[in-house]
Amino acid sequence: MIIMPLFGPFTYKNKRGVKFYLHKKIRGNSAIYYFSKNPVDAVSNLPAGFEIMENPKTGLPMLRRKKRFLPFGAKAKQEKTEEIPKEEKKEES
Repeated sequence: MIIMPLFGPFTYKNKRGVKFYLHKKIRGNSAIYYFSKNPVDAVSNLPAGFEIMENPKTGLPMLRRKKRFLPFGAKAKQEKTEEIPKEEKKEES
């Protein structure tokens, strides 16, 4: 018996029109996501913080982490470390 999610599996159609289904495999403490043409045991949603990219040569979809972009004109916050002056040794005479 195949149990499908309530809203169906997550699908992606590449530039060639081939339909792929997202799958998840757990190995130890990490999860591996991959795309397959087989809809059996497919995951119903895209993991948070990821986006789909397509290999331009082969058309195979892959997951990657979303890139964060700063608004125009904003600079990344950098903590400036203040230089601490070296203590000068005073000679007593």
